[in-house]
Amino acid sequence: MHRSLLSRVAALAVATAGFTFAAIPALADDFGKRFTIDIEPVYQASVTGDAAAPPPAGSVGLGYTSDHPNPASLRLDYALNYKIDKKSNFYFSHSDLDFAIGRVLTIAPHVALVSGEIADRTDTLGISHDLGGGLIGRIYYFNHSRMDVTGLCLNQQYCPVGGQQTGNPSSIDEHGYGVGGSYSLGPKTRIGKLFTIGVDAKYIPRSSTPPTAAPNLGGLGAYVGSQWLFPYSITMKIPVLPVSTTIPTIGYERASVLFRDEATPEVYNVTVLGLTQVLSKDVFLNITSLNFSGCRCSDTVPPPDNIRFAQVLMTLDYKLHL
Repeated sequence: MHRSLLSRVAALAVATAGFTFAAIPALADDFGKRFTIDIEPVYQASVTGDAAAPPPAGSVGLGYTSDHPNPASLRLDYALNYKIDKKSNFYFSHSDLDFAIGRVLTIAPHVALVSGEIADRTDTLGISHDLGGGLIGRIYYFNHSRMDVTGLCLNQQYCPVGGQQTGNPSSIDEHGYGVGGSYSLGPKTRIGKLFTIGVDAKYIPRSSTPPTAAPNLGGLGAYVGSQWLFPYSITMKIPVLPVSTTIPTIGYERASVLFRDEATPEVYNVTVLGLTQVLSKDVFLNITSLNFSGCRCSDTVPPPDNIRFAQVLMTLDYKLHL
């Protein structure tokens, strides 16, 4: 390397170090002001029509016993955001989804499966950056775990064995890395621009062989190890009400998950209806209706049945600035 270039690099390093040390006191004073905490109590109710339906005549019921066959729960979701600079943020979020799938009659002859309450948790850690023009990019790590399936240790993370919680080899937890972005466009409302489009690429690292001998329930294709998934979504706000602080939304999502003990990814078509009430600049009330329907491109139960469920969520989102 040329000597003058070395001198320039050294000078730049010295200047950068000097600027960093000079900025430490100001950074310390400003550190707490960069944090925002989202506290989100969520009431969830399953509205899946046949989630608790009795077995047809001549069939045996499989699944929940008598506790929480059709779930309704109050959970606490939360998120932490740290503002690195004017355009970049470091974030962590924790979310819950307690649901029940519709009755399945094709698992085995003369068997009717109802899941009871299924409790899923997702934790995400990432960095987002405002690229300008309504485009926000992000990179992240996520961990999606199934904590419980009521009345039947089917595919949750831990099962009771001999009075102790033991790791379940049939667990369908999912964890990996992602890169993605969202693009907002159109007129601006109190909760952002009219349209938002989201696209992600998720990488799910897995072993080349399944953890159990029967890794799925009739999925298409054979077991495959690590894979990329490409979920996407589009959301439209509908500012048609005379009150500008009450904003309906409608959206569609193509959701993809690849659980550890499944041969193929699960792909869902999700319709989302929502209503946001702006109570103040830091407090929002959200009512959301979710309708999941499995895509035939990734059957996980034999046709003509399908994995499907419907859910209503009521969320109070309070943003606390430190």
